Amino acid sequence: MLSEILNKVLEDIPEENKQYVKDKITDYVDEESYQLAKQRHVEITEDIIEEVLKGMGSIQDFIDKNLKEPEEYKWALNKIVDTDMCAKCGTCVVVCPNNLLEFTDRPQLTQECRRDGNGMCMEVCPRMNSAKYAVEIREDFKEEYYYGKGTIEGQDGGVVSSFLKYLMESEKIDGAIVVGDEQWKPVSMIVKSPDELKKTVKSKYTISTFEALKEAYDQGLRKVAVVGLPCQIQGLRKIQYFPYHSKHSAERGWDGKAKKLPEIEYMIGLFCTEKFNKETIDAILEEHDINIGDVQKFNVTNGKFIIETVDNTLKLPVKDIKVAPGCKMCRDFDSQLADVSVGSVGSEEGYSTIIIRTEKGEDIKNIIPVKEGVDLSKVQFLRNFKEKKFQKALKKRVENDEFISYYWNDYYGGVGLRTDGKHFIRLRANPSGFYSHEEVQAIMDITKKYGAEIKITNREEFELHGFEPIDVENAIKDLRESGFINGSEGPLVRSALACPGNQNCKLGLINTTAIAQECENRFKELPAPYKFKIAVSGCPNKCIRPQVADFGINGYKVPYTVEDKCNGCGRCSDVCKVDAIDITGDISHTDYDVCIGCGKCVKACPHEARDLKYDGFNLHIGGMSGRKIVEGLTLNVEDEETIYKLIEATIKVYNKYGRKPQKERVAATMKRIGELKFMDEVKKEMESAN
Repeated sequence: MLSEILNKVLEDIPEENKQYVKDKITDYVDEESYQLAKQRHVEITEDIIEEVLKGMGSIQDFIDKNLKEPEEYKWALNKIVDTDMCAKCGTCVVVCPNNLLEFTDRPQLTQECRRDGNGMCMEVCPRMNSAKYAVEIREDFKEEYYYGKGTIEGQDGGVVSSFLKYLMESEKIDGAIVVGDEQWKPVSMIVKSPDELKKTVKSKYTISTFEALKEAYDQGLRKVAVVGLPCQIQGLRKIQYFPYHSKHSAERGWDGKAKKLPEIEYMIGLFCTEKFNKETIDAILEEHDINIGDVQKFNVTNGKFIIETVDNTLKLPVKDIKVAPGCKMCRDFDSQLADVSVGSVGSEEGYSTIIIRTEKGEDIKNIIPVKEGVDLSKVQFLRNFKEKKFQKALKKRVENDEFISYYWNDYYGGVGLRTDGKHFIRLRANPSGFYSHEEVQAIMDITKKYGAEIKITNREEFELHGFEPIDVENAIKDLRESGFINGSEGPLVRSALACPGNQNCKLGLINTTAIAQECENRFKELPAPYKFKIAVSGCPNKCIRPQVADFGINGYKVPYTVEDKCNGCGRCSDVCKVDAIDITGDISHTDYDVCIGCGKCVKACPHEARDLKYDGFNLHIGGMSGRKIVEGLTLNVEDEETIYKLIEATIKVYNKYGRKPQKERVAATMKRIGELKFMDEVKKEMESAN
């Protein structure tokens, strides 16, 4: 049926376009028929196909609307691709829930997108923004340097292949996504067994993508390891932590479902100075009369591009080989967001340098006998080399007024984009909001230097506005040199808000500044599903509203009457703001249903006839303000250390049960699972910590 319709429609299509049009219509009908049949739990029939064809309307209208040249489609990433900012990592192609993207020498739309490409493809692009800071605080990265040799043969000691073999044999993963080759052309491959690894041991220096990740789930893989270049690792980390940086769940396709991908359990990053255009390498091989089938190895070392064949070794200056344009805008040499990074730089011939960055990366020690002694100067030299190339390319773009995404500005916490294209930088607040003359002067000098302006937030923070995007990084360096900490923005523990406390206010019962400082020391920038706010108030007056913070603290002192000292003078009753004290004869009496525990009467009594029956803290867990006001669950504790243990346990339970990153505050999590269960989990966390 479809063939008959297509043959009729294609009569008026130019011969050179017929196959293209036929393929696109066929793909569309196949996909829509499959989805329709799947929804109805039936097989694809002619009736299903006919229904899809009718839903298309006029075939000619469909052609006019959907079968444009790729560059004619509206796509948010065109500004990245068309201006050579694109890293050509292929992450955008992997996540499209409607399979509208394909990668040849660059990613491009193959048919009209209902969102004009303003979807997940844009949000996972590592050249739109990096999300590096959000990833780093969640992975708690470190850097441990070793060198080693694998247990099986492979490039530079076979470390990567040996590690993948171990992960598969120990059933930590179902398979791996790697780059294989067809005549040295990089292709995305799914490896399901150790025996298949031998197809992937060669080094490839031309552009490759990870489209096999899309197919892995359909082939039954649920846990995978991925081996990739720095740009690819950056994109995959953005997929892994998508809700945290994009503030919503994955994009749903036309069938109402998100793209299903395997869980990426391990990210193995490779060292990379740059990728080359395959056409350039093909031209070099042709010029030197080298058959691609005779090539045994490509390598880059000491500024030389090396081609090894059975009979000869050709060494060419790397600078003479055309680099993929987007690589000039890359700053990452050693895959800084990987669980473990591997490369030959810094190790002797036949060995690999291994940089362990996460707890999962530690697993490589289970199979590779690692040794210390990496020549870090060589690693740093290439980091600096890549950074210099980046700065040179950036300067050229600025001079030529070319598009720059400034994706690296969110390497730093507290940085945000304003509606006018400029940036703000938020600084973590000093405890209780006290700043020295020198600190204020430094803020004034830095904002004057960059033409920015100063805002004081309601959380006692300096928020500096109006930085040109190119100035953000230098401004942060200046701020750090002056002792400031940028941050307190995003799904993490925000600056602790505190009133002046008993060191400054006559009503204060506790040292709020000291408590806020300790909260900063212990919990500063810890990751959470959504913002986590701590508020410390000196007394039950709650001037900074601890009852509507995620975790609130206020001083709490409950009085009693020392009867043999009380003469009923009534001074305590006079100063009580809530009328909780009555005088009967020559004795004062406290109504504890009314008393708020401010302790004011204790200080006011001229005869020391008021003392404390309870001296401690009111805590409020799970409060919230803003779109909805929720007062936290209240409990009392007597010692300060218990406060910090409760905060730590609350954050852990929140991270454990929070289901909607960037949407669900502690209050919502407690309501969903039940306050009793939440607090029982907090109690268990505290007990396990002891």
